[in-house]
Amino acid sequence: MGEMTKREIKKFLTKGTFTGKLATVNKDGSSHVVPIWYVLEDNSGKDNVGKICFTTGTESVKAKNMARDNRVSISVDDQTPPFSFVVVNGIAKFYNDQKEILKWATKIARRYMGHKKAKIYGERNSGEGAVLVRVKPTKLIAEKNIAILSN
Repeated sequence: MGEMTKREIKKFLTKGTFTGKLATVNKDGSSHVVPIWYVLEDNSGKDNVGKICFTTGTESVKAKNMARDNRVSISVDDQTPPFSFVVVNGIAKFYNDQKEILKWATKIARRYMGHKKAKIYGERNSGEGAVLVRVKPTKLIAEKNIAILSN
């Protein structure tokens, strides 16, 4: 088991189709956790992680929670041995520009559904009532090779 470097974290977060598990705070203080599709905003250089971008509906529980309290956590894990994970604590900010929402929804769809279906899923996930969310990391916790035993 070992801590990941920022470069390893960035590579891990962009690998394959791992989903994020987004935690927000409900009005009563309890937690709300849901899976999300996301991509990284890749303007951070090799040694920084960058912002995590995803879309959601403005009427969703997660959007309402983030509008009230913009502190979030996102957990991403590799469920195959030797197991690794990244937890991102951060601050969420909404963006309502329709062109930006479509652009990012299409990028996200390309990652999870492939190039051929990116446009249709991008359009579906950027329609009326959609918002783009960018999460700026404030703290990273990342471990790799959890199941490897050292001698």
